[in-house]
Amino acid sequence: MKLIGGMASLLAGATIYLLFRSKRLLGFELLSRIGAEPWADRMRSYTADVTLPDVVVYSLPGGLWSLGYILVIDSVFGHQTRSTRIVWASVIPLLGVGSELLQAFGLLPGVFDPWDLVFYALPFILFVTRI
Repeated sequence: MKLIGGMASLLAGATIYLLFRSKRLLGFELLSRIGAEPWADRMRSYTADVTLPDVVVYSLPGGLWSLGYILVIDSVFGHQTRSTRIVWASVIPLLGVGSELLQAFGLLPGVFDPWDLVFYALPFILFVTRI
């Protein structure tokens, strides 16, 4: 069940990214290279009149990816010790939090957003306190 939930979370984050983020981002370059840009454009046309809050468009996908990663990792490493599961589950949340902090100090291109910190960290905090 964790694996299905993790995959659904990853898919939900990717869907928000695909439908509502700028086409200038790297993900759209990859879609173009594999010939999926017409499909993506068609999907985006269905939501062209939909407006979502910025936190949903810009921060929630990272949180969903963080959650999805943790659930997938926990399903794969569920038989391992608690500490091993925590180490593996921490990779994406730590990369997300780390990249936001580097952006805050101007050491990485991008725009620092405190909501990104919350959305990357919260699934990991909940995971660690629940296992």
